[in-house]
Amino acid sequence: MPIIDTPLTLENLRHLELRERFRDDWRLNPEIYWPFLRPCTVKLLLVADDGLDFSEGNFGLSTFVRSLLDMPGRHARFQITLAHIDDVAGSRLMSGESRIIQRIPFFKFDNTTHFATGMYDAVFLFGIDPDYGESRGDGYPAARLSDTELRALTQFMNAGGGVFATGDHGSLGRALCHAVPRARGMRLWQSTPGVGGQDEVSMGGPRRNDTNRPPGASSFEDQSDDVPQTIQPRMYSRRNGLFRYTYPHPLLCGPRGVIRVMPDHPHEGECVEPSATGANLNFGGALGAEYPAAIDGGPRPLPELISTNSVLGGTRSGKDPTHSQTFGGICAYDGHRAGVGRVVTDATWHHFVNVNLIGLFNDSGLAPGHVWRNGFLSSASGQAHFEEIKSYYRNLAVWLSRPERIRCMNSRLYWTLLWDERVMEAVLTTTDIPLAKLDLGSIRLIGQHARDVLGRFAGRCQGVRLALDLLYERLPPLIPDIDPWWPEPGPLHEKFDGVEWLDGTQLFDIAIGSALVALREAFPSPDEKSVRKLEGEQIEKVLQEGAGAGVKRALESMVASAELLASVPKHAAAQKTGKKR
Repeated sequence: MPIIDTPLTLENLRHLELRERFRDDWRLNPEIYWPFLRPCTVKLLLVADDGLDFSEGNFGLSTFVRSLLDMPGRHARFQITLAHIDDVAGSRLMSGESRIIQRIPFFKFDNTTHFATGMYDAVFLFGIDPDYGESRGDGYPAARLSDTELRALTQFMNAGGGVFATGDHGSLGRALCHAVPRARGMRLWQSTPGVGGQDEVSMGGPRRNDTNRPPGASSFEDQSDDVPQTIQPRMYSRRNGLFRYTYPHPLLCGPRGVIRVMPDHPHEGECVEPSATGANLNFGGALGAEYPAAIDGGPRPLPELISTNSVLGGTRSGKDPTHSQTFGGICAYDGHRAGVGRVVTDATWHHFVNVNLIGLFNDSGLAPGHVWRNGFLSSASGQAHFEEIKSYYRNLAVWLSRPERIRCMNSRLYWTLLWDERVMEAVLTTTDIPLAKLDLGSIRLIGQHARDVLGRFAGRCQGVRLALDLLYERLPPLIPDIDPWWPEPGPLHEKFDGVEWLDGTQLFDIAIGSALVALREAFPSPDEKSVRKLEGEQIEKVLQEGAGAGVKRALESMVASAELLASVPKHAAAQKTGKKR
């Protein structure tokens, strides 16, 4: 409830309560009021083992799960299945949370009632056990998933399913994750000699990955306070005379801008870019290349570090003082460009568990208001940091989804924007004007408003991503020069002489603005029949054709302007020749 310094009458208090309830429904269940705003369903499987679970305890992932269930916006809803490698009680699988679709103890990837190629859109693996021993039964190895499990998981990945995998320091998480294709080379899954023979992923040595803040004489429990670590996202840029912008990876782009914080911890693991990328996969039969060639004409996609974490010299956390160093925090592989699923690894599951987010559970002896008891919830600044971290969680679930689910979410984003009162009504006196009769300036303004509204709940990169999806078929030669996440810049970069004469980013606004106007023309009064059309290709066709018409007009306008500029030297030369005569 908002803070109001004026006493309310019972009648006005009731108005306020109803308004807050409506806000919650509009955010989480908009289809109650408007069926055409029905979100896209994304099916997630979350798997943990040993001492990790989904409870409210310190090593529970319940806060992370709820951040996904409470996804803002009206474009996606996550259907979550919780699974555990061990035969755990329901209390460790959030038995009290009604929104969980299914709970599976004693989970196995080769059990077709638990897992199949098309059953989920993305799988999250949170491992702590270095070795299963004999706990999984006959036919299942101690140190990794079985070949039949790895075959099922690889087939899922090759069919477009996404995978997230993480452990902690040393070999924690090795049993669940270290043999999983692609993820196996994107992170260290055991101790390493490191620099000078000192283990980089140890629990106590001076080369450990200790990110606790503040540095110096810090305490181990500072991982549970409201001060995060600051990370350094990798930035992707384009500057070529037409386009100039810089963005982080989409995973680290939130409504508030670049995500630059993560929970801290005294001994994290480490993400790396794989050194061996030429293997062919075989688990009971050939499964193709681990890293296939691109299907979009570009270079073969490979995993890349998208963020770097820092260890400040002299950090103690109750241990030996650290050496100053940096290490890989997140590694991402865009398998969609190769026709397979995407993969992400993270340095540690301490970026996700309750003790690093909302404080210590076993807090006996701490004063009620102590920061270690409530973590990021202890202060306004902590809560602001927590919102950025939650954006990362939600970005993971969206980015790892299958391509068809992402297309579905994108179509829902357009519907959301179309019915936002600011997007069209702020520009037009009437919404009945067809696209062909709208001037480019109005179309551009509609796109500008839409991108701003979109950035406020779906992240500042999302507007660029939506526009690029519309432009890929219209401007294929320019995509390497437009897409900041394309591996290599195109020919415009080579010809760039350091001066931006034109603002090509207006193409983004015109593409989105044209698509929205075309959508409004095609569906002026959405109903149940319109909703059914959302499931097919019709909405994509409308968006593509609308964007194509707008971009065609924009390019014609740009060419006309360029021709006018090109005529200036000729005109000047003609005038000079005339004076000589």
